[in-house]
Amino acid sequence: MPRSIILSLTLIAAPSLIAQTVHTTADMQQREAKLLATAKAAPTGLGTDIMDDYGNDRSLLVVRVHSGDPERHQLWADEMVVKKGTITLVTGGTMQGEHPNGAAPGETLGTGIEGGKETILHAGDIVHIPAGIPHQAKIAPGTTTTYLVFKEKEK
Repeated sequence: MPRSIILSLTLIAAPSLIAQTVHTTADMQQREAKLLATAKAAPTGLGTDIMDDYGNDRSLLVVRVHSGDPERHQLWADEMVVKKGTITLVTGGTMQGEHPNGAAPGETLGTGIEGGKETILHAGDIVHIPAGIPHQAKIAPGTTTTYLVFKEKEK
């Protein structure tokens, strides 16, 4: 095989090798412990860490000690994987009190969701939320939940 072809194949494969990221169990446990402390200290009861960001997709680790506000992402789909705890996920319906989230362009927050569907999620459950769908993660008072969110920009 000519050297130019081998070099070309190597250059094509290089970006995927560079972009590969591994998160060990020990790393995840350390991140989760820090986020739990953050969530307990925050008025929102939320601790979140962007683990990877590749532009059109990113992954986050989330710890909650309180229910979250309803939200809607115009450009991003969410794939949630529950690691610990139980979440009542509300999807669809109509957002009440909808207003722009100044911290995230293309995202709105609300005060509630009217007419949404409630689904109980437990550790190991996975759910996909398409862009544009109102959603809210509710947790029972006095509990904690941890989940991963894989965000992908929809075209």
